[in-house]
Amino acid sequence: MKKNGALSKVILLALCIAAVGTFGWSSVAESQTLSARLFTNANNAVIQWGPTGPGQWCVQVEPVGNWQISDVDASTVILISNGTGSVSQIPNNNKTVIIGDTDGNGIPEARFCFGRADLENLFSNLHGNHAHTVGLSVSGRLITTGQYFAGQITMQVYPK
Repeated sequence: MKKNGALSKVILLALCIAAVGTFGWSSVAESQTLSARLFTNANNAVIQWGPTGPGQWCVQVEPVGNWQISDVDASTVILISNGTGSVSQIPNNNKTVIIGDTDGNGIPEARFCFGRADLENLFSNLHGNHAHTVGLSVSGRLITTGQYFAGQITMQVYPK
């Protein structure tokens, strides 16, 4: 009888492990991604590159909810665009993070910029002499809590 009880426990444990693998359970930190508002200024209203385009594209990231933009680990901030290029994400090229309140709403935001060469790879599948409407995400991690933040923005992208 004791052997059957042990066998039942082994089978139950195996089923639990299989369920975790099947359902892809995640940690609490992963499931609690913080929200961010993304916006651009007039100089970055569209994304374009090439010989006459700017050397980078920048986006403002503003916290939504109870977190501080000054807590962002700038080295973790990435721009994500799935299916538009040879890569799906690129790092920001900030050497320093500029924090301000450019929209005057009383909530500080940070500007993160992405370089021309990286943007070309991110959008290398876009062709033609016209704008492409592309949904983008920016995400990163907070130094203080290890939590991740993410925000979305839709942009017009002009290939070179």
